[in-house]
Amino acid sequence: MCGIFAYLNFNVSRERRYILEVLFNGLRRLEYRGYDSAGISIDSSIYSGSDLNRQIFTPPLVFRQEGNIESLVKSVYQDVDATDLNLEESFSIHAGIAHTRWATHGEPAPRNSHPQTSDAGNEFLVVHNGVVTNYEVLKETLVRHGFTFESETDTEVIPKLAKFVFDKANEEGDQSVTFSQVVIEVMRHLEGAYALIFKSRHYPNELIACKRGSPLLLGVKVSCMCF
Repeated sequence: MCGIFAYLNFNVSRERRYILEVLFNGLRRLEYRGYDSAGISIDSSIYSGSDLNRQIFTPPLVFRQEGNIESLVKSVYQDVDATDLNLEESFSIHAGIAHTRWATHGEPAPRNSHPQTSDAGNEFLVVHNGVVTNYEVLKETLVRHGFTFESETDTEVIPKLAKFVFDKANEEGDQSVTFSQVVIEVMRHLEGAYALIFKSRHYPNELIACKRGSPLLLGVKVSCMCF
């Protein structure tokens, strides 16, 4: 069975190393469900831009690996060493997602692992527990609109559909389309049972979680001062 996990720290400074370990430990807590591959996505750098309302992250980083979680951890830190990614970089807000996969559509392989992505720029990313029963119809439609698929999963249609909805809204002049509006429109087209978490470079510092039929648990830690 697949397992999804996400972590968002809001106005609490956390280093990339800490964020990675939270995601890895979240996956370790899901090991009881069984899996054959795993993956995570984290932000690549602090956002750029002068307009506070339209700040956009550089493309999120995606790491996917066949095998157990420790194989994923090892490959992530190998990639970190190879690219000199700064593990001490601090984020006051960071949205990370993670996944363990039990193959249903497509063999266990990095290309079939999650997060699944909308395109090479990782504009939209999704981790998914469940099954999209009408994915073949959606895939055919998206291929006709120029999308190229890299995996054999049913999940890949979801981030690509999100990009299609987002691009269409912008082409029609709706520059203010929200992340929630994009996800709600995507859900309107999905059939089956699923729990999903969406991440997007167009909506930095946000995650959208939604479900239909599959379980999903949301936890919030609040710090307060009592007088």
